[in-house]
Amino acid sequence: MSAHMAADHERTITRGFLFADLRGYTDFVEQRGAAAAAELLTRYRALAREAIGRFGGAEIKTEGDSFYVVFDSVSSAVRCGLAIVTDAGAADETIRVGVGIHAGETIEADGGYVGSPVNIAARICAQAGPGEVLVSETVRALTMSLLPVAFTSRGRRQLKGIADPIELFAVEEAAAGTWPAPPRRRLSRRARVALVGGAVILVTAAAGGSWLATRPSTGLPSGRWTIGVHVATTGPSQSDGIAIRNAVQLAVDQANKAGRPAGVELVAKVYDTGAEDPARGAAAARTMVADPRTIAAVGPFTSPVAGRSIPITNRAGLLECSPSTTWGGLTRPDQGALELRPAHPERINFVRLSPYDAVQSRALASFATHDLDAESALVIVAPGWEGDADAFADGFTALGGQVVRSKLGGGKHVSIALEPLRGDTPPDVVVFVGDTYEGAAKVRRAMRASGLGATPFVSGDGILDGPGSKADSYLQQAGKAAADSYAGLPAIPPPRVDFVDAYRAAFGEEPTDHARAAYACAQVIVGALESAAEDGPDVKGLREAVRAHAVDPANRYETAIGTIGFDANGDSTTQMVSFFRVDPEGADGAGDWTLIKQQDFGPQT
Repeated sequence: MSAHMAADHERTITRGFLFADLRGYTDFVEQRGAAAAAELLTRYRALAREAIGRFGGAEIKTEGDSFYVVFDSVSSAVRCGLAIVTDAGAADETIRVGVGIHAGETIEADGGYVGSPVNIAARICAQAGPGEVLVSETVRALTMSLLPVAFTSRGRRQLKGIADPIELFAVEEAAAGTWPAPPRRRLSRRARVALVGGAVILVTAAAGGSWLATRPSTGLPSGRWTIGVHVATTGPSQSDGIAIRNAVQLAVDQANKAGRPAGVELVAKVYDTGAEDPARGAAAARTMVADPRTIAAVGPFTSPVAGRSIPITNRAGLLECSPSTTWGGLTRPDQGALELRPAHPERINFVRLSPYDAVQSRALASFATHDLDAESALVIVAPGWEGDADAFADGFTALGGQVVRSKLGGGKHVSIALEPLRGDTPPDVVVFVGDTYEGAAKVRRAMRASGLGATPFVSGDGILDGPGSKADSYLQQAGKAAADSYAGLPAIPPPRVDFVDAYRAAFGEEPTDHARAAYACAQVIVGALESAAEDGPDVKGLREAVRAHAVDPANRYETAIGTIGFDANGDSTTQMVSFFRVDPEGADGAGDWTLIKQQDFGPQT
């Protein structure tokens, strides 16, 4: 190597290059005027520079609404880009930022860096939409194993001045490559519950109050303390979010009226996550942890939002109690939960009351064995559901059953998937692992057409999508073949009468399953707050004291849905599953689901 080449080698290093621009700034100037635009630009620059300083970036050039920043660490560039768009969205909806990031070796020269990575980063930024962080394949490869982020391909783009197309990826703060598939299954569960809600909600009477029976608190710092509520109160999921908000407000009002905890006042503060937007969920989490008077939070509503909030709340030690999330990766270390809490992997700060996904599969295995007397099962797996199929198979074989598996999709005809039923000793039950839209009804119709309709058909909540009168539902598509179909639904335990009466009186409607779970979350927080009082924490230590008491597996709380506790992972020790069968005469002859039973499959290790 020549001396000249050696000198160049010493001066080159792989760096991260970030460009950020305001979107719609020119239109803003024309519509709002120069003075308003100047104020907008000042606010944008302040929050961008705060994030750049936080992650160790060097501001190379700023011109108008454009930032050019370099980082010695590529992962720091990605983290900074996410922080800029998140903080902008939380601060002011008019600050709409697009960020582009690329990485590569460059030479440092007077006034900046020389090399194509700089030009590519600028071109990527031009492709980014409002609130979007776009990165190159190079950045994705360098950071995917280091950061709790998710990359979504935006395809190969021909960038101006760059010869070859470059694949771009949108990046969001989440656990890379470990999201449940498909996530829409979890988002649609609320609709399914609403459709069969009359059967699910079983009201049971219970004597006495539902608050944790502890002595009045005398050791808490006085003043107003906040319970954050981060759910969607606008958008497609607003009905669920509003019900959760109402339930928490009811719990807070009742606690304040009863003077519990003594000497303090509780406040419920709502953060709207919109259409269950993970970016807005992350912004809400940042705002809550920045408020020293916020001691805990109820939410989020969906698993993708929780995947964004947990890294933030874990770092700050803020307790989150979710009434509805189900993805195992949020809590279970064997499914990637530790990746969501890199700051404090062993510190549990996220708990939930809804059963996690794998419980449903194990419950179906138990149901097939004990309720349908099945000793063998044909498991038909839709694409992307292999993990659920594995969970069923493990549970069924542990109970002594035998499993035969086949796949649906990939251009194969349904009859091929059903071939094992045509042998001399056909399986006793068919278990379909997937949703209605992935072929459940098609499989059931093919079974009936082949003379195999007497074999029970079992699936999860993916086929609980309404009665036969509802267009495109499983029952509507399957028609008469739907007879002898069964489904399982992870559920919240039935509520106590006093809560139902209080909720109905306050809001003029029946509480949803997630409303009663949210109310129970608030009860857990208040109970943990009262227990923390015995330790006499100061203002700085109260948040941690509440977290520690709530997640301690030794503690139990009496709530509107019964006695609540959490295991070492933060999952509820109550793992309720509801089982349904098809009533062909229901819904005026169109067919409907009817509840058979509810069963607790907790606690889990």
